[in-house]
Amino acid sequence: MKKILTFLKQFFHLQRGEKIDIAYPVSWETMSQEDFRNVCTILAKPHGRKETLFLCLCALAHIRPDNPIKYDPKAIKDNVVFLINGKSYVISPKVIQSACSQLSYILDDIGLAPCPLPRIDRKLYGVSFMQYYNADAYMLRYQADTSNEAWLKEAAKSLTNGRVRKLMDWQRKGLVIWWAGVKKYMLAKYPYVLQEGGSVTDSTPAELLQELLSAMNNDKPQDNDKILQSDVHSVLFTLNKIYERNAKH
Repeated sequence: MKKILTFLKQFFHLQRGEKIDIAYPVSWETMSQEDFRNVCTILAKPHGRKETLFLCLCALAHIRPDNPIKYDPKAIKDNVVFLINGKSYVISPKVIQSACSQLSYILDDIGLAPCPLPRIDRKLYGVSFMQYYNADAYMLRYQADTSNEAWLKEAAKSLTNGRVRKLMDWQRKGLVIWWAGVKKYMLAKYPYVLQEGGSVTDSTPAELLQELLSAMNNDKPQDNDKILQSDVHSVLFTLNKIYERNAKH
């Protein structure tokens, strides 16, 4: 749920002295799809840190300065007049700074944001192990060469079975942010199979896939296709149990 800004009692209607509260998401996890799209649209363009957070505050709280050209977020020293639902309200620099500080997670933290791809669950429920594995391989290639955005498209194609072949600017930015959150979430949920720095992750992608499949197929390679098409969480849950038992013996 979104946090109500109690300190925004300093928002006053210019004509009637009316107070107003506003709300915005205080983590990636509490963002709606629309919130995430708005943030990624801002992040997809070059801005300084203070300006980025200021723009995100305006977008997430659905407020805007009465004269955007007049206010430089890096140099705001006086009260700013904002428009909220067609009415003018005054906000102090301290309130702006406090709100932007609460939004610093956008630039500093990793969390599980909404998926920027249509009909894909943010936690990947309903996605097959093969889709996840291929998408992860493409995202790793992109991380090694961020100038090659073709890998992002391939990851999107894998996750959507080819339904999505082109990405808008905000989706490219969103895919990177969301996938970082997915990997953090998966690592916490399945630490034994996705452990960082372990011997498993020292293998090549092809070798790793064979190791993962052999751990589950009970010496029946003909079952590999069934495993690959199974829900990614079912596969990782089973693998995590197997590696956990091995680690304790």
